[in-house]
Amino acid sequence: MALAFDFSAMRATLANRNFALFTAGNGVSLVGSWVQRVAIGWLTWELTHSPAWLGAVSMAEFLPVIFLAPLTGVMADRFDRRRITLIGQIVATVQATVLAVLTLTGHITPVLILMMQIMIGLVAPLIQTARLVIVPSLLPREQVGQAVAITSLVFNLARIIGPALSGLMIAGIGAGWAFAVNAVSYLFVVASVMKLTLPPHQPRAAMQVPLLHGLWSDFLGGWRYTFTHATLRWVLPVIFVSSVMSWPVSDLLAGIADHEFGRGVTGLAIFASAQGVGAILGGLFLAQRPGGKEGGKEMGALFVRATILNGAFLVGFALTDIFWLAVPLYATFGMFMVMGGATSQTVIQTHAAEDMRGRTISIWYTITRVGLAFGALILGTLADAFGFAVPLAAAGLITAVTAAAIWHRRADR
Repeated sequence: MALAFDFSAMRATLANRNFALFTAGNGVSLVGSWVQRVAIGWLTWELTHSPAWLGAVSMAEFLPVIFLAPLTGVMADRFDRRRITLIGQIVATVQATVLAVLTLTGHITPVLILMMQIMIGLVAPLIQTARLVIVPSLLPREQVGQAVAITSLVFNLARIIGPALSGLMIAGIGAGWAFAVNAVSYLFVVASVMKLTLPPHQPRAAMQVPLLHGLWSDFLGGWRYTFTHATLRWVLPVIFVSSVMSWPVSDLLAGIADHEFGRGVTGLAIFASAQGVGAILGGLFLAQRPGGKEGGKEMGALFVRATILNGAFLVGFALTDIFWLAVPLYATFGMFMVMGGATSQTVIQTHAAEDMRGRTISIWYTITRVGLAFGALILGTLADAFGFAVPLAAAGLITAVTAAAIWHRRADR
């Protein structure tokens, strides 16, 4: 898994006007989202000093996904994806604005934070499913792999810039202004989506039935298709274990930085940015890989190797008490985390049938968000009882062993 880079494939993909426009607006919005994400974690820790509360706040954001994300996949296959995305972005802007006002006026409480996280959780499936499904419609199928990798790369650039900016803002002017910055950032993605030149949404135009007719049947059909597909049916269990066991560590960083290392908000920003640096390396590695069948045929194996290494480096991070050793370990953990997430998404995007893509992506999104929700609450509660080290080390070990076992069983078959 040598990290040799050739950026010609990335340049060719970014030459597409639609994709470049979407990527620019999405990038600004993602920076704002990371500014708010770090500020939410720190504000919750400052108000409660409880790992369980950190987990509960994370779960409040992701819990609505259990009920909504599967149906939003059906909606993305039926309705105008641009309109769905815009509606979700506008609601998210309102949420960030309310959060900023409550914090700046001194009325914010842990319970209100939970309520605000539930609010964003209600629209996040609409935003993410529609945005993920829009990407393949912006460029040829053979460039979808690079597009997913570039989108992941932009996400992780935001993961570096956002936490660093958030840390400065929290220390200098307070968390309330971080939420205000996020509210403004949503306007950039709204503007970019409005300027996209998209083909007509054929599935909806072709349906000569009421818009909500057969919704439940389509929903069940999406799950049946996904979990009987030769490739998708083994990818999703591996990604579920990762999302429960290793990915939620990001939502516990405030407690880890302050309680385990005594570094406060500065340590939180360093860890979050280190994870972003590692993720950038992972994203660059994936973005320069060849597209189409030549590159896609190796994605399954790459996904499993990345997941195993992600779990292994989480074990190392959990067991060290030296801050400047923990930082590179966490950066490497972040590199393999983004490689696992992006390659799993690429496998799904490239293997799913066109009329099933919205539903398969929404199932992937449901599994990852539900895993994060319960994983953060479980790990946070265990950390309250036993400290951070033992639960996180066990989570990393479970991630690595499960990925290896599922891959070995598939190889035997």
